Amino acid sequence: MSTEAEAKRLLVIDDMIDICALVASVAERCGFEVKTTVDPVAFREIYRAFRPHVIILDLAIPDSDGIDLLRFLVDEGCTAKVLIMSGFPAGVQEAAKRLGEVRGLAMADTLPKPLRAAELRAILTRLRDAA
Repeated sequence: MSTEAEAKRLLVIDDMIDICALVASVAERCGFEVKTTVDPVAFREIYRAFRPHVIILDLAIPDSDGIDLLRFLVDEGCTAKVLIMSGFPAGVQEAAKRLGEVRGLAMADTLPKPLRAAELRAILTRLRDAA
C-alpha cells in the first residue's frame, strides 16, 4: 500500500452518499487519499484545492449533471484521469466518455451501477498505477 506521501488523490462525486462511502472505502484500501461530495458546487471547490489524480464522476447529479462537470474540468485544464460512473445505459456513458475525450480530458473508463466492489477495485488499481 502507498504511504501518505505517495498516495494518489481521488475525488468522487455521486448524488448518493452511500455510493460515495463505498467508493471511498474501496479506494482507500487501494492506496488513494479520497475526498467525496454529493454537491456540484462543493465538487468544484474541492477539485481546485485537492487537485486529484483520478476523478469518479456520476452523470446524474441534482442541480447539475455530469456533462456540466465535464465542461468545468475542461475549463480548468484538468489532467486527472476521469472515470464515468452511472446507472444510465452503457451508450449514454460511452457518449459522455467520448465527449470528454473530444474536449481533451483523460477519460479512463466507464463503470455501471450497481457497483461491483471487485470491478471497482481492479479499475482503481490500474488507474492508481497509471496516475
